[in-house]
Amino acid sequence: MFGKDEVEIMGETVEYTFNGGSGMPVYLHSCQACSTSIYREPEAFNGIISIVLGAFDNSVEFEPKGEIFKNYKMKWLRDSGCIQESFEETAIMERMQALIENLDQHT
Repeated sequence: MFGKDEVEIMGETVEYTFNGGSGMPVYLHSCQACSTSIYREPEAFNGIISIVLGAFDNSVEFEPKGEIFKNYKMKWLRDSGCIQESFEETAIMERMQALIENLDQHT
């Protein structure tokens, strides 16, 4: 997740809107040419975008630090010890607090 003003998205995207776990709209932006998901803008987190991991050239180098909807996680999925925070459902207030605490890592 990044502040929208921290990144520059180049190229045209197609927008698809759906209701997220918060019940608020999420705007999914996909490549106009190949339909690959690129980023999401959840209205519940105004000013924040979530870039799809596969959109990065070096995506295999990233390890998740958090997870949401843990209560729906498939039992066979394991983490390598990298998960620092885990939330059931959307946990909007908890995630907002974690996001605010970690903003200094983006500068």
